[in-house]
Amino acid sequence: MDAGIRLSAWAIAAACVFGTAPAHAQQAEPVRHLVRDGDTLYDLAQAYLEDPGQWQALARENGNPNPLRLKPGSVIVVPDALLRKKPGGARVVHVSGGVRYTTRSGSTGALERDMRLIDGDRLSTDAGGFATLEMADGSVVRVAGDSELRLERLKYSLTKKRADTSLVLDKGRVESRVSPQRPTGSRFQVDTPLMAAGVRGTEFGVSMREGSSATSDVLEGEVELRVARSGSTTRVAAGLGGAVATDAPTATLSPLLAAPDLSGVQALQQRLIIDLAFPALAGAASYRAFIWPAHAAEQVVSNLVTATPRVRFAGLDDGDYVVRINGVDAQGIEGRPVTWPIKLKARPEPPVTIAPPDGGVVEQTEAVLRWTGADGTIGYRLQVSRDQAFANPFVDESMLSTDSHAVRGLASGNYFWRVGSVVQGKDGRPDAGPYSDPRRFMVRLPVGGKLGMSQQGDEVVLTWDGEEGQNYLVQVARDAGFAGIAAERRITERKWALESLPAGEYFVRIQATDSDGYVRDFTRPQRFRVNRTVRSGDGALRSGDGQEIQLP
Repeated sequence: MDAGIRLSAWAIAAACVFGTAPAHAQQAEPVRHLVRDGDTLYDLAQAYLEDPGQWQALARENGNPNPLRLKPGSVIVVPDALLRKKPGGARVVHVSGGVRYTTRSGSTGALERDMRLIDGDRLSTDAGGFATLEMADGSVVRVAGDSELRLERLKYSLTKKRADTSLVLDKGRVESRVSPQRPTGSRFQVDTPLMAAGVRGTEFGVSMREGSSATSDVLEGEVELRVARSGSTTRVAAGLGGAVATDAPTATLSPLLAAPDLSGVQALQQRLIIDLAFPALAGAASYRAFIWPAHAAEQVVSNLVTATPRVRFAGLDDGDYVVRINGVDAQGIEGRPVTWPIKLKARPEPPVTIAPPDGGVVEQTEAVLRWTGADGTIGYRLQVSRDQAFANPFVDESMLSTDSHAVRGLASGNYFWRVGSVVQGKDGRPDAGPYSDPRRFMVRLPVGGKLGMSQQGDEVVLTWDGEEGQNYLVQVARDAGFAGIAAERRITERKWALESLPAGEYFVRIQATDSDGYVRDFTRPQRFRVNRTVRSGDGALRSGDGQEIQLP
């Protein structure tokens, strides 16, 4: 999928979800407004009726409620036949995270899907909050996390097919996909304290940094920026962004940053926290990321801004997702986005490994691997390998019934193991979760535990036990502390013949280096004795009973 296709994927999918002509689809349907605390009949008439003075007719249609004290939670029905023009307002089509609304009267509440917002309403999103609004003309506005947006004016005339939408962004970011507004008089505008961005059909974003700068980025169409301080205007074409700093008389234009490279991102995520690292993007001071279910465009479930090229999302159910990431330059202009498919399969979670501990040493040919059990688990799968990539595991169990397993016949060296849980899936078949992170243990069989010593004449032969592939540093000293070395040799055999050692008591210790390069500690010193015999030209002198005569 090339960058151009990725850039338009959000818009294409959204058109499939919401339809290409929502204004016509709603034409014969009444408006059902869920009353919020602080709503009045006068406010609703102002928002929905051609003539706000028709509030009395609206009252009659709804049983003549008290116009100033509408009951929160009740529904005011605005019949389509009563109206000469399509009512304005905005419908909430998606909410995630913390999002609150505030009415003109100051009442507040949690924003919910299918609510209708009217002129003067305000939205406030938490850092991870997100809201998608659909205007009467089909335009879509996405409100990112940590934003404050006021819906200043939301008008639409069905007879004149004229939209008049004015939004005020005090902080944060909104992204808009505006339906083509060809008739004279149609308008869609996003104001900030520093500038206004007006369009007649495009896809663009507006960001506002508190007390710093306002920016706009254009993916399709064209946007006109008007600087609040000077009134100067600048046209921003697709592929460009404009920035207005505090007290700046004009906007500064810059090309949008390229889309980040996500080609190295692991598509399969097997931990509860989705962790996506990617190469740093030249010119990016930060990054913005969104994630939504693959089957539901616009329905963002988490969004964030990070200073580093690494984004993490937590608290999501297993399933298929799409992540969208873009860079943000030093001015705050947001660059071209890229989308990438992600599959989350983190459940059932793997057990916690208990023994051997990571990096632990086993000094025998058998290792007993143990892990925690979990309720609802019907089995465990286990792999043991000599390589950390588990390319050729020599233990590969798919359904163990216990939370431990003995691995026998091990030689010295490094080993890696991992374990996963198996539960019964919704379809009744086994559902295997991901493996745990690899754990390493080392098998180091004892060396030099069986020391042999023999003497034939002046030759002393030392032998010891060990393994194939090892080499040994053997030291002989007069004292157990090895303050002075009498003899030393590095050897690959498990045998050393020494000659001409003076008679007396000695100590030997052995340091083995395994075939994988692991250098062991010296063995504990072991004592042995060298004897010397009295010799003549015919060999060793012997006593009457045939024993060799030893020198003192």
